Amino acid sequence: MLDEKSVIPLYYQLKEILKEKIKDSSWEEGLKVPSERELMEFYGVSRATVRKAISELMMEGLIFSKQGVGTFVSKTKITQNLIGELSFNRQAILQGLTPSSKVVYAALESPLPNRIVDIFNLNQTEKIHKIIRVRSINNTPLILETLYIPYKFAPEILNQDLKNITVFNYLENECKLTFTHSTLEIEPIAINEFESNFLEIEVGKPSLSLERVIYFHEQVITIQRRIMRGDRGKFSLTLGEKPKKHEDYLVGIEFNE
Repeated sequence: MLDEKSVIPLYYQLKEILKEKIKDSSWEEGLKVPSERELMEFYGVSRATVRKAISELMMEGLIFSKQGVGTFVSKTKITQNLIGELSFNRQAILQGLTPSSKVVYAALESPLPNRIVDIFNLNQTEKIHKIIRVRSINNTPLILETLYIPYKFAPEILNQDLKNITVFNYLENECKLTFTHSTLEIEPIAINEFESNFLEIEVGKPSLSLERVIYFHEQVITIQRRIMRGDRGKFSLTLGEKPKKHEDYLVGIEFNE
């Protein structure tokens, strides 16, 4: 349920809960979304909170409204998987820029959304680390990043300097987690109020939403979500016809100062 003491606003928590229902198909395509009053009573929130959450789901194209009929779940968006992404810090340094991070939220969470449990193949009693950071270039916010890491893989990660460490290096070197491959889903979205506060960009501005699932063979180790400002960077893909090394398949980030 919703946490009134959290740094994350109630409308944003509600939006994420409803978004997970759509993504894990609890709410299928064409399903009529519960009324404002039903959502208010079930989640114990105000009408304004429900309306803001619903409005942002509409902005992201996940639901749509029919005049005089109601609100419905949209058709599933087309996705494309891209494999092999360099780290944020390395990309920035290679371009002569200075990366930095700010921790917004870091905690152990349980219970978990059904889709997250299914991706990790966990049971509902297991806990997971959720870390939200703002990733900046030359002190300009570029990405709002959320990481999901099962407790059993990195029990001490919340005790680390999350502002300064490279999380993936920590997982590889200290937790002995080997990354074999990953999948990456990218879709365009509009910046919402919560994201705009951290990314210093107007609400409604175009951005990219990325969800990267990182594996050790068949085991998912980490889920990484990024909201990236559309006016400050772009993604590029380099493909080798006959790749001789891993770096021939790269998803790169180009930063605009």
